[in-house]
Amino acid sequence: TDSNDPRPCKSIRSEKRTDNVYTRPYMILGFVLSVCAMVCDSMALLFIGTTMIGILGCMSIPINVFVSRFLLFEEIQSKEKYFILIITLGCVACVFTAQTHAPIETFERFAKIETAAFICIMWTFAGVLYLLCHLVDRIQYQLVALAVISGIMGSQFVTMGKYLLDMIWLLQSNMPLPSTLQIIGVSGIALMALPLQVIFLNKALEKFNATHAVAIFQCTWCILNVTQGIVIFGDMATVSTAEYIIFMGGFGMAVIGVIALSKQIGAEPLACSDRNPSSTSL
Repeated sequence: TDSNDPRPCKSIRSEKRTDNVYTRPYMILGFVLSVCAMVCDSMALLFIGTTMIGILGCMSIPINVFVSRFLLFEEIQSKEKYFILIITLGCVACVFTAQTHAPIETFERFAKIETAAFICIMWTFAGVLYLLCHLVDRIQYQLVALAVISGIMGSQFVTMGKYLLDMIWLLQSNMPLPSTLQIIGVSGIALMALPLQVIFLNKALEKFNATHAVAIFQCTWCILNVTQGIVIFGDMATVSTAEYIIFMGGFGMAVIGVIALSKQIGAEPLACSDRNPSSTSL
């Protein structure tokens, strides 16, 4: 450890571990919790739209701040507590005004060329960001780009998952299924998006604090889930003007809070895991 660093690092290993990383307790726990998260997301998508998923996802950002600070021995600054409060209040305002589309609208909207164009734009944007990661030699850009790409992939997986889960409603209603080509395309995007989300988030976590990388990832994930819920699925199409204003105001508060929380990078010393790689060999 750096002798000039006032923060002591705890649980630093004196020797590097030689056992298989995939059999370590925290790795197994991570896999189990990831599967549980996917199951919970799927169950939620059966009843609510991606807009509400995105709003509720904002609440996981403050939770992750506390968890990563506890596990990685980072300190929560006073300013960050206010940002967390702003995120929470914004999410509460959105939860009471958000509205979900009818299941049949999913397939009507996915049949439009505008939906395909929007999805292609998101994947192209992610590709450009990754290309710039190799061209722009700035640490701050790489942090944002890798985390944003992961957020894009995560939101794409949620959108495709909503489509596939709404097919259950078609089967229950004895209605014809969409074309086989469309189902294969959506399934293929979902199967590509999930591992890419994990890969790019891990790339960000290799270089940066979990507090910052995860906050930016989740901010992107939440914003795009809300955006895709409104643009692709037509959520919020039938709400009153007052409800829409409250929703957008709350969503704006949550986004501002998340961005402010993410900007704390550089305002504090490195985490123990960054100063000593052996401390993360759990």
